[in-house]
Amino acid sequence: MYMPKIKTIIFSSIFILAFFIFFKSYRIFQKKESTLPSTMYISELITLRESIDGKPKNSLIIGTLVNILKIEKNWVYISTNDSNYTGWIEQKYLTKIKLEDKDIFQTIKVLTDVPINKDENEGQNNLDQKFTKKMVDINFNIRELYQLGDVHIYISLNGMYHVDDYIDLAKKTNINAFVLDIKNDYGRTLFESPIARKVLGDSYIRPRVKDIKVFIKKLKENNIYLIGRISTFKDEAYTISNKNDIILDKRYNRAYQSSDKIPWLSPYNRNVWYYNVELAKEAADFGFNEILFDYIRFPDRVQDLDKSSKLIYNNTYSETKPEVIQRFLKYAHDELSKKDVYTAASVFGQIGISKNDENIGQHWESISNVVDFINPMAYPSHYASWIKNHKDYKIQELKEQIKALKIEGLNSYLVWNASNHYYWDGLK
Repeated sequence: MYMPKIKTIIFSSIFILAFFIFFKSYRIFQKKESTLPSTMYISELITLRESIDGKPKNSLIIGTLVNILKIEKNWVYISTNDSNYTGWIEQKYLTKIKLEDKDIFQTIKVLTDVPINKDENEGQNNLDQKFTKKMVDINFNIRELYQLGDVHIYISLNGMYHVDDYIDLAKKTNINAFVLDIKNDYGRTLFESPIARKVLGDSYIRPRVKDIKVFIKKLKENNIYLIGRISTFKDEAYTISNKNDIILDKRYNRAYQSSDKIPWLSPYNRNVWYYNVELAKEAADFGFNEILFDYIRFPDRVQDLDKSSKLIYNNTYSETKPEVIQRFLKYAHDELSKKDVYTAASVFGQIGISKNDENIGQHWESISNVVDFINPMAYPSHYASWIKNHKDYKIQELKEQIKALKIEGLNSYLVWNASNHYYWDGLK
């Protein structure tokens, strides 16, 4: 007759004990989650977020002292010591020890944002480890077919209808990589994009490829390395639907347009950052190996307009041009690295020998230290190779350029013709 009571007592005791163990474990877990000191330092150039894994805000450089306000999993809500900025960052970007000057690049302007790579082989090792998709033999020298011509898509956007011909040409030449426009200068996308449809609204342009998965599959089956090009800060469709994010030309009260009449977005605007990187992440999910950010700069030849304050950039965080270009690319690299995709940037060729950013925000050392690949666009016309009586570049000229690259120790290169007129025999 006492057995039911004994069982009840035993059951109650076990329940209480289990609850005690769970509660204690939970408190220990909470304590571990809250063991960060009240202040810490930023360990590398990082962009604050509005929310956990949310839209980008301002950037903080190495050594910035921050206050720890809240912790949620691997994310930390912080404020700067002067309380000017608050936001979320991943905990891995915090350190208890402030980096010394010897651990940080020391140059004018931008390079204090970038840590020194002490091991000269470290960068290559990182690249090899990141290449997890193994879409092509990593020992290949990638000859990237850079098809930038047609206003529509690439290979060329018009050439999408002839993709089988391009694949056949790749088999007959040294080409083993295609550069496809994910987004061209007019804002048209390669594939159906949820982020583009959301951001562009009525200015969204029908994508060129209906079934991107089938299209990508065909290229992968033919061992093509895929590079997705994004026209970053030059985008007509975006300016139509997001007029607050432009470079405002006060002379005409509209977005600044270069000589080709295509409007420019402000590199300072974080909405523009977010849109381009989210689009890149969509491409990564479809199987692109690399994202190439083109027009990753400010407009050129605007020094006089800048001096007379005719262009309004809405520089919210008082950044220099080189600073904001570097910070965007670092943000993009952080996001794309999570998807095991390389980040690349196209820069003017003369930037490699220039002592400044040429007023377009491109500074060789600051860009090359936050991307996996940097593509100098060495147009012959920029270097006055001979007296100008402009001639067409044909097979011989193409081969001579490749020969010159090989003499200098370069075995991979981009081939670009704005009209998609290529002399294939020059690539055999």
